[in-house]
Amino acid sequence: MNRHDFDILLQKYLNGECSAEEEQQVRDWSDSRLAHSHLTLDPREKDALKKKIWLRLRNSVRNRGPFKMARLRWPKFGWARPGIAALVILGLCLAYLSPTSPLFRQPDRSPPARESFGELTEYLRIENEKGEKAVLLEDGTRVVLRENSQLRYPAQFHLTTRTVYLEGEAFFDVKKDPDRPFMVYTGELVTQVLGTSFNIRSYPDAATIEVQVVSGRVSVYENQQKSPQNRNGIILTPNQKITFDRSSGKLLPELIEEPVVVNPPDKPADFAFEEAPVPAVLQAIQKAFTIEIVIETPALEHCMFTGDLNGLPLHTQLKLICQSMNGSYELRGTTFFVRGEGCP
Repeated sequence: MNRHDFDILLQKYLNGECSAEEEQQVRDWSDSRLAHSHLTLDPREKDALKKKIWLRLRNSVRNRGPFKMARLRWPKFGWARPGIAALVILGLCLAYLSPTSPLFRQPDRSPPARESFGELTEYLRIENEKGEKAVLLEDGTRVVLRENSQLRYPAQFHLTTRTVYLEGEAFFDVKKDPDRPFMVYTGELVTQVLGTSFNIRSYPDAATIEVQVVSGRVSVYENQQKSPQNRNGIILTPNQKITFDRSSGKLLPELIEEPVVVNPPDKPADFAFEEAPVPAVLQAIQKAFTIEIVIETPALEHCMFTGDLNGLPLHTQLKLICQSMNGSYELRGTTFFVRGEGCP
């Protein structure tokens, strides 16, 4: 019997449509698989296994067969009492699932996590004591686990969400999937994205949690049972980070120490200016670094700037512009404010 024929037989069995011969075939096969099984499970593990088995069976049969998945119900046979039926289902599944399936990996003994719709999801755990360790998740997301860090993740993500748990520090390069948000739980904070790259630092004994964005947009909010209207959170864009103070519960948005160019100019000449209005120069910098710059002194808007800013760090660029017009700048949160006396 090939895999497709087995799918059809299993569907008929679950719908109570097997002939006497097919019914005996299912029972013989189930008894044989149980006899050769070496699994020993306690009641809690057995209950969790049954839930995973039903989910895997429904998905596997639905996704591979040309037939439609009908409503599941117990067969109408006298021998199919609940206890016997449970043994048959367990035996079927031990044969149906691959021996290398994540279901049979060393279980994570930490409290199980629940995805949407209350489904039980078993998480795998990977730890890194020193250096860096790269992890490739099943959706294509790449994680670089830093020193003294650990990551819990499912062997297969849920149909509507992708959830992992981090303790320590890691860099995430998330595979874009508009239908399934990627969520990282780090103690008091949740970081949610669709597809982007960012770094999270959340060690248990540290006073703060830090999330730093490299590309894309990231939503960071408190991991508390609050209504969406009252939840403390913030949206981060490239070159931005937030620091969460565990004692006060405050989220502090900032720019990273050394912002990098996110949208480079099409050609070097675009960043070399000659008698260009300062507002236009600052606008070009804003676009390149995806930051915000505000001119506080209106008189500076009429100043002109000449200079080549290619390859210079952001702070160096701002210093050169301000020196040319007797001005200065100040960083408040994630915004730069430029002020001064005016042009010489």
